[in-house]
Amino acid sequence: MKKYLLILILITAGNISCRKFLDEKQVSNLTQDYYNTEDGLNGLINGLYVYARVKHEWDGNGARLTQGETDAYMTSDNTYATLTATRYGSNVSSITGNVYNYLGAANASNAPMGAYPQINNCNIALDIIERIRPGKFGADETYRKTRRAEVLFLRAWAYFLITNQLGDAPLLLVPRREDNQIYYYPKAKLEDIYKQIISDMREAYEDLPLTITDRGRAGKLAAGHFLAKLYLSRAQAAPFMNNAEKHLSMLYKGNVPTDLDSAITLSTEVINAAGGPSGLAPDYWTLFDPKVSETTPHKEVLWAAQFDVNTSLNGRFGNRSANYHTGNYTDATGVIRSMAYGRPFGTFKATDFGYDVFTDKVHDSRYYKTFQYEYIRNGTAGFTWTAAAAAWWNAHKPAGEAAVNPGDPRALPGKRALIYLENQQSEALDSTTVMSQPYQFIVRWVKSDVTGRYYYRLNYNQNAIGLNTGAPSPYLSVKKYVDPLRGGSADESNFNSESGTRDAILIRLAETYLLRAEAYGRKGIYDRAVDDINVLRQRAAYKAGESRPEVLVQWEPKAAALNTPEKISPYPADGSSYNAIRITINQFTPGTPEALAEHYIPTATSMQDMFIQFIYNEKTREQLAEGVLWEDLHNAGILYERTIYLNQMASPLSGRWPGASNTANGNGQDGNGKGQMKKEFTFRPWPNDFLRQLTDENGQALDPSALAAYQNPGY
Repeated sequence: MKKYLLILILITAGNISCRKFLDEKQVSNLTQDYYNTEDGLNGLINGLYVYARVKHEWDGNGARLTQGETDAYMTSDNTYATLTATRYGSNVSSITGNVYNYLGAANASNAPMGAYPQINNCNIALDIIERIRPGKFGADETYRKTRRAEVLFLRAWAYFLITNQLGDAPLLLVPRREDNQIYYYPKAKLEDIYKQIISDMREAYEDLPLTITDRGRAGKLAAGHFLAKLYLSRAQAAPFMNNAEKHLSMLYKGNVPTDLDSAITLSTEVINAAGGPSGLAPDYWTLFDPKVSETTPHKEVLWAAQFDVNTSLNGRFGNRSANYHTGNYTDATGVIRSMAYGRPFGTFKATDFGYDVFTDKVHDSRYYKTFQYEYIRNGTAGFTWTAAAAAWWNAHKPAGEAAVNPGDPRALPGKRALIYLENQQSEALDSTTVMSQPYQFIVRWVKSDVTGRYYYRLNYNQNAIGLNTGAPSPYLSVKKYVDPLRGGSADESNFNSESGTRDAILIRLAETYLLRAEAYGRKGIYDRAVDDINVLRQRAAYKAGESRPEVLVQWEPKAAALNTPEKISPYPADGSSYNAIRITINQFTPGTPEALAEHYIPTATSMQDMFIQFIYNEKTREQLAEGVLWEDLHNAGILYERTIYLNQMASPLSGRWPGASNTANGNGQDGNGKGQMKKEFTFRPWPNDFLRQLTDENGQALDPSALAAYQNPGY
């Protein structure tokens, strides 16, 4: 336990900085007495904000715990994606290394230090604020309460993150400044932890200011949102008390009848204070466009983890999420690595359902604003024209396009080199057409017009990509994290840098609308839930004058229904597409066409079941790859079911997916699940490296029975 809970306070001020508001004070020979001064206490509190980075620091820490494996997002490495035993199955499997770091590992001097060092430093700060009250902390009560509220927020955030992973956990509220070799940390019930953090957040919400001048600090709106989420999380799990399914009963956090009303009240206060619909960014993409988000972030972002172009201020890793969401776009495409496209690590990717959950790709702009659907040639030639492909192209090319010769490069400089289309088997494109374009065309389903056979994910050379979409393979990638200043500048020599510089969104107003919608729906007030969702649908619609991507108009099957002016370059939207994506209760009414289009899992049979499933479909459309969906599905108690029914790679089920002809080598599309998802995987194991350090209250190592009782079920 000494690796987790030793006092790491001296690191906080001297080695950590968050840009825009943290005044880094380099102090040599720090002692704990320094933190009893006004400057020292402020340095400690400012340093606590580094923990906001934990989800985006590196994949061995928060990213792998909060991105996959879900219904819609997965790890591209097959051994993770299929949840093999070596990755997920025990207290010494790979995932326990991530949990070890999340708790606070041996490298805790490299911030973020982990949950329990963070919590201990919060406890130290609270103790100094209350007992010593140095300088302005004693002279200005409003100032003292504001800083105290920040610390309560950050401590509650740490408990929220760690209990999402592990459930019951030690509840530490008293600072520890010395190591006495006694590591007695019994687990507290989630119910007690939630009582504490809800109480803390009520105080934080009361005392934090509405207006934040220091970018990155927690304010009233972020606190209100977080508190509403805590109430909703407790309400979600209330029916699971004493549930026969252990992975559900472990979610129980108490049963307070007013929790849904509290979530609605707080969400409403946040939404109104933020300006209602005007508090949302008018264009979804501006939330993620680095040209906008890094210079003038929209007020929709209520809280973000801070990173800087001065990479020395970003700790050991920087914002590593800049690397983890981009597949390989360089294989014979004529596209070379560039700052605009990112480094193709290929760590995380969408599942087929993650693409299909966007049920109207033609009218819901979030799909093409989420994914990097097109790459332009910026390097030397990629693959070349074959005689057959050249002959087809010359016979079918659009008017004005040049004829080609066998052996010529397919993609020309500055022209399209790679595009993607996620279609259904019933929408399969002719294989010859797909393989005879002047670019690589990665299409999920193609069909031979000669044999009538269906093929799943063929590469440009007609080899099967299949389901093995690891780092070497191309796939339609989320572009929310692309960082053109990776490494600290826009210099193309940085194209291999892993050091991301962009701020990472943690809380935004669109999610507040979804929190309120879910609370309304769980109370059966469906019309109010529909109203909230439609606020986001209005933003998601293509607006008059806004251009759709050429790929959409040319290749999306449903684009045929667009008006004629919308099919002519530059493909401007003819008025708003809101009416096409506006929802009603039909979306979650059993038996309606709208409900059938939502791909509901077979266990969702009632209107209430379908409503809950619909909310998480909508959250996926709105927040895919933003690091919240694993936690949200887990807390709602639907992570296991949605994963086994919708994520083929993780699922142990058979016969749920359409089969293809290219099933060779075991990774092809044979219609069967490839995974080993288990109910216990919805909670993480306590790492052996943690357990072996625990003692009883007398400092004696725990015996095997005590260790087994501490461990989560199934491990």
